[in-house]
Amino acid sequence: MDATDMGRLVGAWMLGWSVLLVIGYVAELTPWPGLRVLRSPAATKLLVMSSTAVVGGFSLAGTTQYCALVATWAVLFSSLNWLFHYFGSVE
Repeated sequence: MDATDMGRLVGAWMLGWSVLLVIGYVAELTPWPGLRVLRSPAATKLLVMSSTAVVGGFSLAGTTQYCALVATWAVLFSSLNWLFHYFGSVE
């Protein structure tokens, strides 16, 4: 895998998770309010655990730039999710 392919993989990873989390937060505005499960603490744990596995794989491959990118993104989204639940979610 060259750097372009790894960049696409990381971009797709972050975009996919971002879309899922955003769907969870706007679920009340859709005809499927049950999608709010995507913003649950369990979904956040899955995000962090799977991102940890991806970062571990990139670390073993020696691509520290992508490790930092995925790790920063995962910390940002999990922190935002924690703040949302801490300061009174609508659930």
